[in-house]
Amino acid sequence: MFGWINDCTECLVLSKFGQNIWHEIKSKANCQVEDGGFLRYKYYPDSDTIALVVAASEVTGLSVDEVLHAFGDYFIDYVQDNGYSNVLECLGSNLRDWLSNLNSLHDHLQASYPKGFVAPVFWSEDDNAEAGDADGAIFVHYFSQRGPLLVPLVVGCIKKLSKVYFDIDIEMEQLQLQDDDTGINHTSWRVTTVNPNEAYKLRGRKLRHRHRKDSGGDSISGEDETISTESTTVSNYYRTFREGGTQASNLRVEEFVKRSFRNPNCELYYALTKEHFVYLVDYWKTNKISNGLWCYETWEIHDEKNDSWAKLEDLPPKLNPATIHEDHFGGKTPQTGAYPPDENHKLQSFPPKIVVLNDITGKSTTLTVAKDPSLTLQNAIYDHPALDDHQIKLFPPEWEEKLQTQDFHLKIVIWNDEIDDAYHIFSQEELPTISTWQLYELVPKTFDPIKLYLQCDERVIAEDDEEDI
Repeated sequence: MFGWINDCTECLVLSKFGQNIWHEIKSKANCQVEDGGFLRYKYYPDSDTIALVVAASEVTGLSVDEVLHAFGDYFIDYVQDNGYSNVLECLGSNLRDWLSNLNSLHDHLQASYPKGFVAPVFWSEDDNAEAGDADGAIFVHYFSQRGPLLVPLVVGCIKKLSKVYFDIDIEMEQLQLQDDDTGINHTSWRVTTVNPNEAYKLRGRKLRHRHRKDSGGDSISGEDETISTESTTVSNYYRTFREGGTQASNLRVEEFVKRSFRNPNCELYYALTKEHFVYLVDYWKTNKISNGLWCYETWEIHDEKNDSWAKLEDLPPKLNPATIHEDHFGGKTPQTGAYPPDENHKLQSFPPKIVVLNDITGKSTTLTVAKDPSLTLQNAIYDHPALDDHQIKLFPPEWEEKLQTQDFHLKIVIWNDEIDDAYHIFSQEELPTISTWQLYELVPKTFDPIKLYLQCDERVIAEDDEEDI
C-alpha cells in the first residue's frame, strides 16, 4: 500500500492515544520508520501495514475490525486536512452520485502516483424493489484487489463522509462479502438513512412546490417531492479533477523535497537547510524545472537507487542552495548547527532575525539570535553589543531620569504587525529568566523579523487601603 495509509495510521494513533502508544505499536510491528517518516507516495508492503493494524489492535484492546473502522472514519478528516476538501465536496450532490464519481477521481489522480497504484472500484444504484420505494435505499458495491481485507475501513469511510458531506447518519446492511474462492467478486451493502425523512439525501434532493390557488380560489399546500438528481456535470468533473491533480502534484513536491532530508545518499541532504527546503517546496509547487517537467516527473522518488536522486548539478542555478542562501537569506550562516542535519535527523535552521527598536527614539538594529534554551533574553538580546553601538537602550534625558528614580519602568514588547497588537510583554526583571527558545515558541514561524520594542511606562505603586475611622 502507498504511504498514505501508514501515515494516516500514525496520525490517528497520535491524535487518539498519544506518542507513547504509537511507539509501543511500532515496536510490536517491528516498524523501523522514524516518527513522521512515512512517505505518502512510496509503496510499502501490505504486510507492513497489516502488522501496524494488528499491533494497534493488541495495544489498544480493540478488535482488528474496530481498528480498521476507526481508521476509515479518521481517513476522511485526514484527506481533508491534506488539501482535498474542496475536491471531495464537488463529487456529487447525494451519496449515490458521490460514490459513483469517486472512481473517476481515482482514475485522474492515478497519473500523479508512481507505478503500481491500483484503486478500489465503487458503484451504486437505486433500490427500486421496495413497495413504493418508501425508504429511498441505495445499493453500494465495492471491489478491491485485496479482497475483503479493508471492508471495515470502507464502512467507516462511507459512514463518515455521509455525515460530513450530506449531514446524515446511515445504516449499511451487508448483503455479500467479496470472496474469490466462492466466486463472489465484490462486496455489497444496502444503505438506508437512520432518519427516514432524510432518505432523499441518498440519491436525490427534495423540492417543495409553491402554494397555488385552485379554480375556486382556495389555497392548496405544496407537497414534498423527491427527485433523482443527475450526476455532476462534465464541466464540474474537469474542474474537480484538475484541482485534484494540482493537490496531488503539490503533495508529491513536498514528498520529494522531504525525502531529500531523509536519505543520506542524496546530495541535497547535505546542502539544504530548513529554509531551503521550504523555499524549494513553494517554488516547485508553481514552477517547472529547466526541462519543462515537474521535479517529481524528473527524479523517481520511489526508487531507492542512488543514481535516481537529484544532484546539486541537476538544479537550475536559481535553485542552487548557494544562490538561495545568498539571495533570500542575506548570506547568513546558520547559527544553530552545521550541515548535514544532526544525528537525530533534525533539520538545521537559520535563526530568525530580530529587530530591536526603541519606541521613543525610533532607533533600531537587527540581530541574529539562536533558538537555545541556555540563552536568555538578557544575555542574548538586551546585553548584545549592537544595542549599545546603535544607542537602542538610550532614552531622552527626562526619560532616563525617571527610569533612574524608578518613576518609569522598562518593558519589552513582542509586536505583531499583522494584528497591530502585542504577542507578549516582558518586564526588564524577567529578561534573565526567559530563554530565546521560549521567545520563539511565542511567535508563529515566519520569515519576517520578530520585532521587540523597548518601551517606558509610568510605574504604578499599589498603596494599602486607608483604614476606616
